[in-house]
Order: sequence, then structure tokens, then C-alpha cells
Amino acid sequence: MREILTPPPRPAPKGPAARRKRPRQGLTSRPFAMAAPSGALLGALLLASAAPAMAQVSAAPESSTRLIYGDGARAPAIVVDPETGVTPGMVDESALRYYASQKQTARMKAEIARLKRLYPGWTEPGDLDTLQPSPPEEAPLWDLFTAGRFQDLRAAIAARRSLEPNWQPSDELARKLRRAEFRASIKATAEKSGPGRNADEVVALYRADSSALDTTDLESLWIIADALATTGAGEDAFDLYKSVLDGPADAGARLATIQKAMSHLKMDQAERLIAMGRSNPEGASEFDAIRLDITRARIAAFLHDEPAQTPTLADLTAFQTYARKSGDPSQTGLLGWYAYKRRQFREALEWFKLAIGRGGDAMVAHGLAHTLRELNMLREAEEVAYAWRDRFVGNELLFIDVLERKLTLANPPFIEPARIERYAKVVIASASGEGAQGLAWYAYNSCQFDTALEWFQRAVAWMPSETTVFGYALTLQRLKRQRPYLETVNRYDGLFPKVVDMLFREDTGGPPLPCAAPQPPRSPARAETRPEPKPDAPSYGRVPRPDAATIGAQTGTVPAAVQRNEFPLSVPLDNPLRYPPASLQRALTEPVAPGSYAREPVTARPPLVARRVNGAGAMPYERYGFALLPGYNGLDKPEGLSPPPPGTLWQDQQVERGRAAASPESDRFSVPSRVSSGNGPNGKGFP
Repeated sequence: MREILTPPPRPAPKGPAARRKRPRQGLTSRPFAMAAPSGALLGALLLASAAPAMAQVSAAPESSTRLIYGDGARAPAIVVDPETGVTPGMVDESALRYYASQKQTARMKAEIARLKRLYPGWTEPGDLDTLQPSPPEEAPLWDLFTAGRFQDLRAAIAARRSLEPNWQPSDELARKLRRAEFRASIKATAEKSGPGRNADEVVALYRADSSALDTTDLESLWIIADALATTGAGEDAFDLYKSVLDGPADAGARLATIQKAMSHLKMDQAERLIAMGRSNPEGASEFDAIRLDITRARIAAFLHDEPAQTPTLADLTAFQTYARKSGDPSQTGLLGWYAYKRRQFREALEWFKLAIGRGGDAMVAHGLAHTLRELNMLREAEEVAYAWRDRFVGNELLFIDVLERKLTLANPPFIEPARIERYAKVVIASASGEGAQGLAWYAYNSCQFDTALEWFQRAVAWMPSETTVFGYALTLQRLKRQRPYLETVNRYDGLFPKVVDMLFREDTGGPPLPCAAPQPPRSPARAETRPEPKPDAPSYGRVPRPDAATIGAQTGTVPAAVQRNEFPLSVPLDNPLRYPPASLQRALTEPVAPGSYAREPVTARPPLVARRVNGAGAMPYERYGFALLPGYNGLDKPEGLSPPPPGTLWQDQQVERGRAAASPESDRFSVPSRVSSGNGPNGKGFP
């Protein structure tokens, strides 16, 4: 299992507009009417429910400002970001709308003039001429609505209709109540288990009654758009974000909408919204205030292979300057990943080092280790990956992979015993098949055959690939353990042709190894004086055994040879090579609890001929006329694997293997021989 390079997660939006407080959407008060009593009957029905609301209103201090929010056709009360807009704070339009509903034109014009003096960036709503006063008998109902007591309001309406079946609330009250209840349910659902966790429920509420959404209710609109994008309905979310830009939203709301779109939509969809930005006479976009956020989102899209505009040199330089001054390691780390993917490894190294120095996390260290490996600074990459192995599993995989490449060379270099022991501890703790085979090949190529056998056993148990099984069988052959060797070849017959082909070779002991080269005899006189140094003698690090308890079990006498009349060999169906991770060994050694089920014994006799496996290819003995049993799907002829589908991890691995075949590491997973210099058919060692 190769360590997989993954891009970092998307960064969170930053900047002044991201810190902008979203307007807390409230309730729109009714158009003011004279609170004249409508009769004893209505007063008796609503007095009890309206009294607490009126008491709350009267108890409120006079200095507190009553916030009136938008609903229906009129423009909302505005909360403006001081850094992006001209209108400071909330605009209370309640008096203006009261005068408009009462058709008091003079007072309405005076209120407009007053608001413009207080808020230079404010513009009057366009629906003032359409406002109508509500019936006076609805005054208690409007008080309940203004107080947010929707259940009491529904109860009061039901009580009134039970006495007067033909009575209906005014259209404005019914419409605003419906929208207020929809707003409350959407907000409660979104906040029930945390942001983004109830996206499906929010979308279900919206789909059930989409017309109840007020397009001027930005908070509800953002919640629904975010939920739609989370559930995969990107185009529907795009339409809602676009409705904000098409409407009369203020500058701060437009900036926040772009930031939300970049966080939830694909970047190509967000680019379409960014293109809707207005330009001033100088040609500058209204979204220049969040230019850093846009550049950050474009970098993230590039790292995730998503279509987006390439950051301009000016934007990238501005973002680099911001990253250096901010002190945030995630920003410098993002630039490190950006340079790494563009294969600018020296520049990536400087950014990753700066991010680590500022307290970067394990993902930053992951990028630093990858960059060091690309710069051929393997020892430094190994140390970084080892130091951060416990905080991110990718660093543990990278640590195993970096040293494993050196361990599996046909002529392995000297590696310090302390490094090998450290590596072995990580391999045992993680049950890594690649790490186990790396140690096994290093031990084999340095003539530590007993140790190599134990590591190959674990490699076959954790990663039963053709390479590990071949090494295991080769080591058994070296140790002259004929029966286990033949049983291993028989077990993987029909699956690994390279393993079965070992039976058809003449050099049964394997090719000579550099570590086993015979030493020239020394004369007695020279031996009596002092030994001369041998600079050409190979030197290897000592590989520790994976389990000290198995030392005595592997060093007994050589078993008796298998006789010819014992063929064909019967191999048990259960693989005896089982070495669970250290965390599971204790659980497996504990006695079985009383009353639990025991394993049923295998009664069927296993077949003595292998079955054909898809993609395994032809076995060596098939050229002599022998055949395998048909496969599980009826396949009776050798068949190779089909090409990997485009865009899959399998395809990436095949490309990497093809690249490795042309590199100096092509001798990995083989043992040196006389033909390893390139004189053999493949230019490699045995086989």
C-alpha cells in the first residue's frame, strides 16, 4: 500500500467581509393602525394572550431601539458593514412605513429627509405607495406577531374562526405569519445539531414550501443555499446566491454572499457569481475588498484539480505578502502546497519551513516531507515524517515508504542499526506489509536469512502480494526447508506465476549474494601478525527480529525432505501465516467466553489442483500441457487484467510502476546475481 499524496483541505474564508456579522433576521411589525377596540367578543378572546405581549413592550426601556426587519415586497432594514458600505448600522423604517400606510404624505416625506440626513447611503423603499393599513380589530393579533408568539397567534386565530367561521385574517398578516414560521423552522433546524449537520432536513423544509422563503431574508436564504450545496444541489444553491446579487442587497451582503458561495460551491460556479460584480468608474470591482479570499479559493481549487481562473501575478504577490505578515501557518502552508503542485520544490520548501516555524500542523509537515523527498533529501524527509507520524497517518505511511525504497535495493547500502530498529518498531505497531517486506529483503540480501524469514512471514500475512510470497519462498529455499517451501508454492499456484516458476529453475539455492561471497584464504604467517582491513567487503546493518519469542522456533534442525511419492501436496485452506497487530494480540490470546460459538471444522477435502484466477496469467507448467481448474466464473484460459479505468488510484499506481521500471530503482524486490549488470533478459537479478 503506497502512501497517497492528498491535497490539503479547503481553507476557511478570511478577510473583513468574512468577519461581518450576518443580520439577525427578525420579524416585521405590522403597518401601524389605530388600536381601537373591535368589540367585547374579540377583546375577551384576545385579552389574555395579548396582555403579556403588551406588558413586555411597555416594560422595555425607552432607550432600546426596536429593530424592524424586512418582509414581503418592502426593502429590509439594513445592517451595513462599516468597512464596505456607507450606511452605518441599522435603519429603522417603522415610522416611515406607518406614515405611508396611513397615506400621510407630508409626514412620510419629512421622515425620508430625516433618514437621508442620518444615513447618507440609505435609499427609500420602492413599495411605500402599495402599503395598506391593517384592520383595527387585528391590533392584538399584530402584537402577538411582533412579540414572536406564533403559537399563541395561531390559537387566537383558531379561536376567532371557531366563533366566526367566515372570518379570515388579512392577507398581509397571513403572509407574514407564514414566512415568519418558515423562517423560525429553518433556523431551528439548522441550529439543532450544529451548522451543516441537518442539511437534508433544511432542504426538505425548503422543498416542501419554497414560496414561503422571503428573498429579502438573507439569513434564511444563506442557510438554505448552504444546505443545498452540501446535499449536492449546486445549481439550486447557485440560483439562491445569484438572487442576492440580482436584488437590492447592500455591499456587505453581496460580499458575504460571494464568500459563502466560494465555501460551498465549486469554484467555476463561484467564478460566475464573481463576474456579476459591479465596477466603479475607475474599473475596480466591488469585490476587490475580498480579493485575498478569492485568490485563496482559486489556489484551493487548483490543488483539488477543479476548474478556476489562475491567480494573476499581482493577486498572488498580494496574497504572499499577506501570508508573510499574518503569522497564520495555514496561509503559508497553502502557498507551500501551491508551489509543490506546480513542481517549484525550492519555493515550496521555503514556504513549508516558514509554516512549520509558525506552528504548522501535521499536514504542513506532510508537505515538507514530500518536498524534501522530491529534492532528494531523503534522510531529512525520513526524520520529518517520523517526528510527525503520530499526528497524521499519512506521515507514518510516508516514513515507511521513504526507507523501504532503500531497504529493497538488490545491493542494499549500510543503514545504521538504530534507524533499522526504529523502523521495525513502527512497522510492527502499524502492521505494515510494505515495511515488513522492506526489512525482509534487506535481511535476505545481507544474508540474515532467519530474520528475513520471520519478516517475510509477516509481510505475507499483512500484504500477500507476489513480491512478498516470492521472497518468502526464496528464503525457505535458501534455508533448505523443503516442505514449507513446496507448500508455499502449492498454496499460491494459479495466482502468482513468478512463485511457481521457481520450481522450473536449475539453481535451486538461488544466485550468489554479495554478502555470501567467499573470502580469499589467508596465509598462516599473515594471520599471526595482524588482520588486514578489507575496504571492499560489504557492510550491512543488523535487522532485529520481529518477535523475540519466535527465535528458538525458527532455528531447529532441518526437516526431512519431501519424497516424490508424496505429491501432490495437500495444503490446508486456513493460512497459517497469521500475525495480527500488537493491539489485537492480547485480545486473541484471551480464552473464549463460555457460551460462545466454536469454529466449525472443515470437513470438505480441499482440491489438489489450483483454480484459475482472473488476471493471474498463465502458469509455467501450462506449456507442458497441464491445465488448471476453471475459475469461479467459468474462466478456463489465462487472462490478463483489463486496463485500469481512467482517473482511478489503480491507474496512478500503474503509471508509477512504469516510471519506476525506468529508474535506477528497477532492481528493487530482486536479489543480485551475475546477470544483474544488464546481461540477462530483463537486465535484473534473479529471477
